[in-house]
Amino acid sequence: MSPEIEPVAVQADDMVRAVLLKALEVAGGLRKLVEYRNLTWVPALIEAAYVVVLHEEFKKSEDEIASFLGVSSVTVRNILRASPEGVQERLEAERGERELRTHVAGGLAKLAYQELKRSGQLSG
Repeated sequence: MSPEIEPVAVQADDMVRAVLLKALEVAGGLRKLVEYRNLTWVPALIEAAYVVVLHEEFKKSEDEIASFLGVSSVTVRNILRASPEGVQERLEAERGERELRTHVAGGLAKLAYQELKRSGQLSG
């Protein structure tokens, strides 16, 4: 029997949107995604933004987040373990690739989340 999951407030969607937009900005903006043909990065960034917000703001466990998003616990763990340090360098090296690896998306989402929290633009 799987654990019962409490509904996540709609506020989470607003926070995720803010983190996603900031992550896109850090990645160089929408034009860069089109320019480098990296539109497939968007779903990975959305997923990572949800993981970071649900973990940091709503204190959800890896298993709860995985169940909520319909992904594996390993995916959630990889995103949460991603290091925001040096993500810019890795992003530069991977701009020509067609897929954004989950850990880079996680690093971007974490970096965006940290910047929003530090500037007071994200409150929860």
